[in-house]
Amino acid sequence: MVTGQRLFTFAVIADTHVTEAEAMAISGFDIDTIKLGAARSRYVVDRLNSLKPDFVVHLGDIVHPVPGSPAYEDSAARFHELYEDLDCPLYLVAGNHDIGEKAFPGQGPQEARATVSDDKIAIYESQFQTHYYSFEHRDCLFVIINGMIVNSGLACEEAQRHWLETLLGENQGRRIFIFSHYPPYLSRADETQHYDATDEPGRSWLLGLFERYAVEAYYAGHVHNFFFNRHGTTNCYVLPSPSFLRHDYHELFRVEPDAKQGRHDGAKLGYAVVDVHHQGHLNHTLRTYGRCLESGETAPAENPLPRVHALQPNRHGVGLYLRQPWCDSADIPTPWGLDAFRRKRIRNDYPLMALWEMGVLDLRVPLDDLADPETGARMAELAALGHRFTAYSYGLPTGATAEALKSKGGILAAWEVIAPITSAPDLLAPMAALKGSTPIVFNAHRASVEAFSSSHGLQADARDAVEALLAQDGAQEVIDGLVFGIAWQEAPAAAIAAIRHSIEGFGLKAAVHVQFAHRKPLDRGETERHDANRIAEAVVSSLANDSMTVFLDNFTGIDRGYYFSGGLVDRLYNPLAGACIVRHLHAALPEGCDLGELGENEHGRAVALSRPVGVLLLPATNCDPAVLPGAPPRDAGRWIDLVSGEASPARLTGPTLVLPN
Repeated sequence: MVTGQRLFTFAVIADTHVTEAEAMAISGFDIDTIKLGAARSRYVVDRLNSLKPDFVVHLGDIVHPVPGSPAYEDSAARFHELYEDLDCPLYLVAGNHDIGEKAFPGQGPQEARATVSDDKIAIYESQFQTHYYSFEHRDCLFVIINGMIVNSGLACEEAQRHWLETLLGENQGRRIFIFSHYPPYLSRADETQHYDATDEPGRSWLLGLFERYAVEAYYAGHVHNFFFNRHGTTNCYVLPSPSFLRHDYHELFRVEPDAKQGRHDGAKLGYAVVDVHHQGHLNHTLRTYGRCLESGETAPAENPLPRVHALQPNRHGVGLYLRQPWCDSADIPTPWGLDAFRRKRIRNDYPLMALWEMGVLDLRVPLDDLADPETGARMAELAALGHRFTAYSYGLPTGATAEALKSKGGILAAWEVIAPITSAPDLLAPMAALKGSTPIVFNAHRASVEAFSSSHGLQADARDAVEALLAQDGAQEVIDGLVFGIAWQEAPAAAIAAIRHSIEGFGLKAAVHVQFAHRKPLDRGETERHDANRIAEAVVSSLANDSMTVFLDNFTGIDRGYYFSGGLVDRLYNPLAGACIVRHLHAALPEGCDLGELGENEHGRAVALSRPVGVLLLPATNCDPAVLPGAPPRDAGRWIDLVSGEASPARLTGPTLVLPN
């Protein structure tokens, strides 16, 4: 887990694929992709200079033309021209486009000519940097390796192996970060060999080094998409490109790709900023949305709010109900190497990326997820990093789910038992037998109330029901918390205040489910306005009540079936307005808040903050803020539009937070 103060920050970029100015080097790619690459790199350089990292590491595929091709040297010169404006040291990793492809069985003459060789390495080093090396910064060791020569049989492979093993042995016990172009794997250490990962026996050798020397993090590119794995104690990251997406990976999503087969899915383009703390680090994957900067242009100022991450020390905020699959896999039809002759089943890690960037730590899932071998293993990985999982079951689990609760329940923050309140007397004894050390929250569902699911819990003002439940023999020893539900038309702040009263003095935790799903299809604009205000109010209410866990049920929207809702993210797991609101409130109120009075009129609602002094404004329509109850003068404090994170416009267009300057 990450603890202590931030010590320093570095940045990581990958797969810029810069090509020469005439933009003719990327065969098989549309001309737009090629011409946008330089402008997108220029934008990244501008952003990095504003973020002021101590240094930057480039993970390879610096240029697109391969060594020996006519455009290679011109493309290298163009890269240096673009990145010479960087205000900090830049360390380069060789990619397959920079130094030659990895070898694989069954190569034909054309593939063999493209494979890494001593000649290609010499050409790379004449234009860039040595192909493996190390450097130190603030008592940490940073190691650059050439992933293409692993398994190559070249003499330099053995030289790199000896150098790396010696270097790590001499630095055992230090904090070590390793960078390469190829990831060791994308989803599972035992996954089949494929074009986008390190083949055996090199993979096992590399993973063995991670284990033996407790490597803190391993960074790779090549795949132009985000992936995260935890191998032992090593965090393994695969980063997106700021230039274009590998569109074969759009197979991860259940929707049709956008233009250019998804290659320009701008929300998936980006780079990483890494905050190194006293213990551990936080990887912030920053989306660029494909933004460009032409030569001589100045980028406009951007969102001034600080970065947030779910795994930040002392993190508290709103949680999410992951009703739909959150780590499922798909077969990726990559056409290169031998991938076309095998199954290449890869997990979708974009839900995790979205959760991290929103700062969401608490997650609610069905107990079936714990019982599923792959999902359960993923839960254990994330729980070890600090995520808190509440797993729910209707009544008592049986079979594999009961066994999972017994054997793996220790990773859960809570086991939520859903049942009619009248069933509690018969369930208490078997619940006690199953719970072990896992806290139990009891969800007394109201069968008479129609809702998206039967897990909406007690009404907010239910102190009598709480007293009656706890009067049952053994209830106080078995039940650690209760679930309360806030229906779609209820105001979260007032309801949460009533819930606090309902449990006061009983020594119970409250899990609060804020419902967004509704039965009747509504006009999209009407739904989005209602949901945006409701999300903002729920998040500040959660931040004001750190003894409660508040779950929103709208991580992904519902546009089919019998209920409907908007989502925080879309079907590509790209952030919508709701995700931005969650992230910006977590960023603006890192120490939480205390709420004051609530105000409402025909123009909207206002939630006063007493710590820090401020107000959350929730306009029902676009309006002059002066018409809202409790709105301060426009020149008082910072006015933050919670969708953009920037200064709010003169007429409010959505939830707005006003804080002291």
